[in-house]
Amino acid sequence: KPKRNPNPKPRPWALIDASFFQANNADAQRMREQMASMVQDLLYEWLECPPDDNKNKPRVAIFDATNTTAARRHGLMERAEQHSGVKLMFIESICNDEAILRQNYSLKLQNNDYKHMEPEKALTDFMERVRAYEAVYEEISDQENGGNISYIKLYNVGQKVTTRHCTGFVPSSISLFLQNIHITPRKIWLTLHSESIDQQNGVLGRDSGNLTDAGRMYSMYLSKFINRRLDHLDVEGVGGDVVVISGTSRLHAETVSHLQIHYDTTTTPLLRELGGGDCTGVANCDLPPEILEARNRDKLHFRYPGLGGESYMDVIQRVQPLIVELERQRRSVVIVGHLAVLRCLYGYFMSGSVTDMVGKDPKPIGMDDIPYIDLKAHTVYELSPGPFGTETRTFAPEDDDLF
Repeated sequence: KPKRNPNPKPRPWALIDASFFQANNADAQRMREQMASMVQDLLYEWLECPPDDNKNKPRVAIFDATNTTAARRHGLMERAEQHSGVKLMFIESICNDEAILRQNYSLKLQNNDYKHMEPEKALTDFMERVRAYEAVYEEISDQENGGNISYIKLYNVGQKVTTRHCTGFVPSSISLFLQNIHITPRKIWLTLHSESIDQQNGVLGRDSGNLTDAGRMYSMYLSKFINRRLDHLDVEGVGGDVVVISGTSRLHAETVSHLQIHYDTTTTPLLRELGGGDCTGVANCDLPPEILEARNRDKLHFRYPGLGGESYMDVIQRVQPLIVELERQRRSVVIVGHLAVLRCLYGYFMSGSVTDMVGKDPKPIGMDDIPYIDLKAHTVYELSPGPFGTETRTFAPEDDDLF
């Protein structure tokens, strides 16, 4: 574990003002550089000393700092060169769109530095901080580090993206991700398909398409819910439009049969159920004991035997293109899918958030928790992605008074 001072002095960082960031404040500048060095110590220790079960997995550390001068970036690159196997890549966000800047400023006033301040006083202080950075700001150039610098530049939150020396799987994946994210307010509604007769009987993986009476009622409720929910939301612009994405099975088609009358609807096989392999069509109670035992021992990595058998890890890999689409999509989205897939999507958007969706006590959701996320049938999970995490609400047919 990283070594820390056992008796650190408390520092009220949230109470500092813009003078802390002035270039002529020598004491503050020395303190900022000291903090940057301490954080890098922890960063490289974490990168180079992974737990035994993560030794062969790639690790990504994010050093969150302005790094506005060529001298600061030069120091970071020199430090990285002292560590073998580490690739350093800069991400620079450049914005000159006044509307986007105003929106960003309003979001900044919600962070710990300002959330207890009067809004006008907070904005004044933040703008002084911005001017302090502008006074020393040097845009990343291709000539830095002898022309070997790696970077991604985002212009106006993705209107244009420039990359340099971003080769390899992880840098390319980061670049693709950053090209698709945005800050447009919208909703993501996750819901399981309507209850089927096979599901009621515990049959695994078969697509009969036969809904129970309760399943048919939920199909109607889902359309009614989205219509009424839109009337009560303060989401404006494209975020007020809706697209429905469902799987390709007959169960999905029956579930969205009323929704597709009102909203654009598309299907994707990415939302198919976790593949049961040789166990497809077998009731849970009839599964061989050795399969049940192996599944209960490691539900995240257990893969059903036979052609087409999948594990939760397989599903996580499968839905990555869908996650990129959800990050890219500026309209609000209704997702209708199977349990394993929706658990993966919910786990992605709520990663690290404290929730009571896993176990009895509230806890942050991690990768190992995904197979156990408690998503209920005939329930809508409303996700509101934002700059400080994702907020969630839950709706069921009996909760019409929540509108």
